[in-house]
Amino acid sequence: MKTKYLEVGKIVGTFGIKGELKLFSESDFIEERLAKGNTLYLKQGNNYIPVTIDKARFHKNLYMIAINGLTDINDVLQYVGFSLYVDTENAKALEEGEYYCDDLIGMEVYNQDNELLGEVVDVLEIPTYKLLEVKSQEKKFLVPFIDEFIKDIVDEKIIIHEIEGLR
Repeated sequence: MKTKYLEVGKIVGTFGIKGELKLFSESDFIEERLAKGNTLYLKQGNNYIPVTIDKARFHKNLYMIAINGLTDINDVLQYVGFSLYVDTENAKALEEGEYYCDDLIGMEVYNQDNELLGEVVDVLEIPTYKLLEVKSQEKKFLVPFIDEFIKDIVDEKIIIHEIEGLR
């Protein structure tokens, strides 16, 4: 089986001269993923290069990370602009009813009357919950990913409670 990687953040710059990198992440479980000693992956072309987390801390809406024992800015400049990934086989196991956002993209969305409404093309995150961006043949619309709207997810199919004005 081919290894599946999930993006957890993007390296947006360096911090100081001691080899720390600035990581922007909106990923769930990010603190667990950035724990000392964990292996994450930098994507370079089609290759995923393993890196070991030496330390991580949160600072002004970004994470500052040190990797692979590198302690000089000149050694880490090459990684700016790279995305950081986790191997989903070694990622935190999801509980019943939890999903990776990437797994929701591409699923068909049906209403409670089994009428096809469209396909999930993106998952947007707002402070209180996530929104599914659904594309029908006519337009795009948003569905809150909360229990009041999501009735079930079965066989790559999302069944929602459609209310008036949703689409």
